[in-house]
Amino acid sequence: MSNFKEKVTKLLDITNLSEWSAQTFKAREEEIRNIALTLAGECVAVLLNKLSNSQSALDTAISQTESKSNQSMRKHGNYVRHILTVGNIKVTLSLPYIVERNKQSHQKGKYLKLGFCPFLKWLGIEEGLTPHVWATITKYGAIASSFEAARAILTDWGINVSKNANRTHHISFW
Repeated sequence: MSNFKEKVTKLLDITNLSEWSAQTFKAREEEIRNIALTLAGECVAVLLNKLSNSQSALDTAISQTESKSNQSMRKHGNYVRHILTVGNIKVTLSLPYIVERNKQSHQKGKYLKLGFCPFLKWLGIEEGLTPHVWATITKYGAIASSFEAARAILTDWGINVSKNANRTHHISFW
């Protein structure tokens, strides 16, 4: 917060008014917006960290993502995932990984192992994007004339998707 305050305070300085123009104002406006997007992403990153460090949240995620079929679930260590938030902030989380074992396997003695992170599934961030980032990518992927154009718009909003347009295409039509 202090970093945000320091950066924005400098941008709110109105000295040398004789040198100001529409371009000067526009540049300041864009800088303020970019700093605000970064702050928003950092706040979401803090929220994700707090949730991922809360045993109560992890237990809730496991209970709400339990399979109702004939599969048993076992903890299988922790999994490190990187999540992209608005402002192009990447947060790294170490989360419990669950393996589902199908009791009725086709091969004797063999179990089908399917794993996932309940926390990511619970919050809808299995693809490594927060729901807001996902919705924004989907929105601009659908209305832009091309996926390259969508990527340019998203970059302007502080969401850097890989240069490979396939990721934007995949997310847009998921």
